[in-house]
Amino acid sequence: MAAFVYRFRYLIVGIFCALTLGAAFFIPNLHFEGDIQALAPSHVSSVLEFRRVNELFGGADSLAVSVQSTSLFTPQGLAEAAAINRELQELADVSDVVSIFTYVEPTNTEDGLSFVPYVDPDALPSDQSGVDALKVRLSGAKAVSGKLVSADGDTLLYILQTSPNVSQIRLIGGIQKIMAAHSGFSFHMAGTPFIDYQMVKYMRHDVVILVVFGLLAVVLVLLVGFRSLRGVLLPLFTIGCSLVITFGFMGLLHAKITIVALIIPVMLIAICNNYAIHFLTRYYEDVFINGITDRVEIIDSSFRSLSKPVWLAFLTTVASFVSFVTSPIPRIAEMGLFIAFGITYAFAMTMFFIPALLSIMPLPKKHRRYHANEALITSISRKAGGFIARHRLAILAVTILVAVVGAFFIPHIIVDSEMANYFNADDPVREGINFINKKVSGSQLIKVSLPADPRTAEGLKKADEFQEYAESLGQVGSVFSIVDSIKSLNRVFHEGDPAFDAVPDDDEAAAQMLLLVETSLSPERLAQLVSEDYQNVCFNIQLKAVDSATLQKTADLLRAKAKQIIGDDEISIAGVSLIANELNGLVIISMLESFAIAFVLVFVFVAFGFRNIPSGLACAGIMIAIVVVVFGTMGITKIELSTATALVASITLGVGIDYLIHFSARWFSERKQGRSAQEATAKALGLTGRGIIINALAIVFAVIPPFFSQFRPIMYFGVLCFVSILLSLICGLVVMPALLSTIPDTFFKRIKV
Repeated sequence: MAAFVYRFRYLIVGIFCALTLGAAFFIPNLHFEGDIQALAPSHVSSVLEFRRVNELFGGADSLAVSVQSTSLFTPQGLAEAAAINRELQELADVSDVVSIFTYVEPTNTEDGLSFVPYVDPDALPSDQSGVDALKVRLSGAKAVSGKLVSADGDTLLYILQTSPNVSQIRLIGGIQKIMAAHSGFSFHMAGTPFIDYQMVKYMRHDVVILVVFGLLAVVLVLLVGFRSLRGVLLPLFTIGCSLVITFGFMGLLHAKITIVALIIPVMLIAICNNYAIHFLTRYYEDVFINGITDRVEIIDSSFRSLSKPVWLAFLTTVASFVSFVTSPIPRIAEMGLFIAFGITYAFAMTMFFIPALLSIMPLPKKHRRYHANEALITSISRKAGGFIARHRLAILAVTILVAVVGAFFIPHIIVDSEMANYFNADDPVREGINFINKKVSGSQLIKVSLPADPRTAEGLKKADEFQEYAESLGQVGSVFSIVDSIKSLNRVFHEGDPAFDAVPDDDEAAAQMLLLVETSLSPERLAQLVSEDYQNVCFNIQLKAVDSATLQKTADLLRAKAKQIIGDDEISIAGVSLIANELNGLVIISMLESFAIAFVLVFVFVAFGFRNIPSGLACAGIMIAIVVVVFGTMGITKIELSTATALVASITLGVGIDYLIHFSARWFSERKQGRSAQEATAKALGLTGRGIIINALAIVFAVIPPFFSQFRPIMYFGVLCFVSILLSLICGLVVMPALLSTIPDTFFKRIKV
């Protein structure tokens, strides 16, 4: 291998440079995707129901916009609020707006029965007394008070029905222009379109932060670790090429960058320097300590000493990411494969490109600082080796105790898929949700499609029973449906008698009233309430729920009531948050499956690589203890189990196992040369341990930038990776040698390394 690399060194360098430059051409094809539906499989029930409601009623998504002003109920304030309503209706991505200016009620006029808005934007009161009278009337209107206008009268709610092919960027941009033009009002937004918009905005920001500051962090560690230019540039160049080739490959396939894909640059920066660091550590050892000067001999020595641990580290790491291919969530499966692809490219660069480039470059010059550091490291390693050998049982006991404590807190992990909780408490998304939940009908929208014919008395009775039940639920802020208009119309028909605030009790009256409602509502509004074939009624339910458990419980209660009323007919409950809930369940299943597969693969690779089952069990057992402690940390610190944090288990297994492999390989090699357990530990700590520490610190610093992510799951992912790598480092340099030291000397004489 060494002779081949040396012979074709210029060609190898040229091929890798050409591949990387070619991949860069496809990076502009990448696009960001903030829609949670981009993560969900197309066959799950929540997605199917969402699509069905979309087909029946022209959309299952909406955006809530609130405006607040202490001078809202003044002639000028109402006129400006009406202007805001008109400007919102004119936006290209808005098909309808529900507000006090568009929500109609039946009224007897001189010209007969008419449907007029609760507040007619073309006939606003011109004096304060008229405005005050209007405010009093609205406060007594059940249909709008506390729903479209706050009880204290300083806030209005506009519910925007989005067009089927909505552009979130264009929609939110248009609303922000309207907000800027009406600076006297304070605005808040809530709803999936706004969440999607903010997610894309933050993902663009996070990609830059994760890449730039991740690379700077790695440079800092490499400078301290190697104190040489090539020790910094070669691993850094490997990372850069791996990032380019991976994102170029994603661009070639027109893959989307979702919140899950933000993990890709973090992992590539953290992992892709591993093999280069270990190669360079051995390279400097051969040059400075072993005194080798022949380039081919140096490369050959590095290959021979590192071939097994590097290959095993590569296979186990790739296996942990390839295990995600079984995930029912396509974007997680893609993420795992893309990271595995980038790691494979980095491994190939370590095996071919870096040796080829080193064979072209002049040998590094010896310097006194290196030998002074070597003496210090040797002294520390000997003391550490002695300490570990003497206290090995205590070290193992403490490790088991910590793992047991971690396991105790795992049941306390919070499972929450609510998208709003992706954002920090002071984020506009959270502020908008909290404000709208407090002031008006709520920020969450779910739509229920009930199989009931509104042209019949029986169908209206079923719809009315369902709506009354929905309105009785504590988290429901408001329910809009065709039932509201028909009940109001029936009351007006009977001279405002409250006894007739009900749906008609015969089919003829039901059909007549539905016809009158149809002629009064806009086609866009009608399409949201009744299906085209009159076989389904839609209920637009605004919720004040802010956590996934409450939201799911409310949806389950609504489904149970609908089945009680309708029977076995098809009922659809649609909402993006319900998709997120089901997605989170799939994430947990995916986490368990991928971890199980990764564990089996890691055990097989390690056991086969070291040619003994106990070694595989030892490495895998230690990694399980680390994963248990990491998840116990989640339970203690109340970190939510989400799409991102659920991936930590398999990633910890795949990344952390490298340290155990590299240490064990060197330790076994020293034992085969006749050294005692204590001497082997000291030697491995002093030489291979240096590369492990540099490697671990490079990863630790690479996962610090996610701490500053705008997304809480990505921030927590960085924190958990930080904890897991530190634990893996401690286990690799302390627990693993302690465990190996307990095995009888005769056992290692049978091991071929």
